[in-house]
Amino acid sequence: MGVFGFLSIAHFTSSLSIYVIAFLMGVYELCVAGIHIVTYVLYRQNDIHPRLSFLLDGIWIGGVGLATVLSSNAQSNLQAFIMGLYLFLFGGTNLRDGLFFESQLQQNHLKRRLRVSLPLGIAALIPFSTLEWINHFLQQNSDEAMVEAYDESKPLDKAPSLEIFVHVSPDGFGRMGHVDLSYKGTVYSYGNYDLTSLRLFGTVGDGILFKAPRDAYVDFCNQFGKTLMAYQIVLTDEQERAVAQEIQELERLTVAWEPTDQVLDKDEFGKPSKMYVYRLRQEFGAETYKFVRSKFKTYFVMSTNCVLLADTIVGKAGTDLLGVKGFIAPGTYQSYLDREFERPYSMVVAREVFLSTKKEKETGTTP
Repeated sequence: MGVFGFLSIAHFTSSLSIYVIAFLMGVYELCVAGIHIVTYVLYRQNDIHPRLSFLLDGIWIGGVGLATVLSSNAQSNLQAFIMGLYLFLFGGTNLRDGLFFESQLQQNHLKRRLRVSLPLGIAALIPFSTLEWINHFLQQNSDEAMVEAYDESKPLDKAPSLEIFVHVSPDGFGRMGHVDLSYKGTVYSYGNYDLTSLRLFGTVGDGILFKAPRDAYVDFCNQFGKTLMAYQIVLTDEQERAVAQEIQELERLTVAWEPTDQVLDKDEFGKPSKMYVYRLRQEFGAETYKFVRSKFKTYFVMSTNCVLLADTIVGKAGTDLLGVKGFIAPGTYQSYLDREFERPYSMVVAREVFLSTKKEKETGTTP
């Protein structure tokens, strides 16, 4: 093979690599455009403003994505430029944190500002990756060793009043994770728990809020096959008042709701069961509510989700996480909390894991 042949192969390989990357970015952009469009439609149905930007972004991002999937070399090069620009901005976000690290050491608060976060596709993998690491560790060590390896805390002058849980399980949407929080011993969780309202392949449903005792809820989740990563946060008195006020404001947007006792779900063993939230009410008296107004009236797994509600509450204390158009995945939140815990003087003062206690498969039907 001559030099010309070698250069031709090198050029073809390089062009193919750029095309594959551009094609994948095009598919990703089409997915993001879809999220914008669905969010716009839901906001329009619920009369939420502002919303026009979701429609406009959905149109132009979808146009760019479609053009990329059907791309020419010029469009592939454009996508390579866009990807490079994104990576530059993402790196700049982390560089900024490094440059201002020393000046922020003594600031015991989470400063709220714009952050370029990981793409949703990558962030979605973080909770399950953590679960895989935990399972691999447990194959070689005991549960007690796992707790000792993961659990950490800093010297405390005040007991943490706020705790954020990142759930993960090995099946279905559970791999993407789920986020809820506990404030002064009461868990607040948001999701599409009304299975009779699900649509769009289970990604959209009525927005349900439930309150439950913290310890009983953690035990229930572990028995259900979930592993929970918990992050404890210390708040000042002023921050506690702000968080409590935001919770009250959210509760005013809801009405009491009683889930049906129909067998519509599956339990932790895959057996027919009554709805998850119905079991919470029966087993330890969880209080269930349905949003009747606000953007939380309709749950959408990719935007108006559990993370957005948690961040709405925690944001009253100030958080350094502000996803573009509110699109925040549980993995994004987990990554952020891990980084904050590593800061010596941050509000995140402790981290621990609650391992799944799910036993072998049983027979029968769950009541």
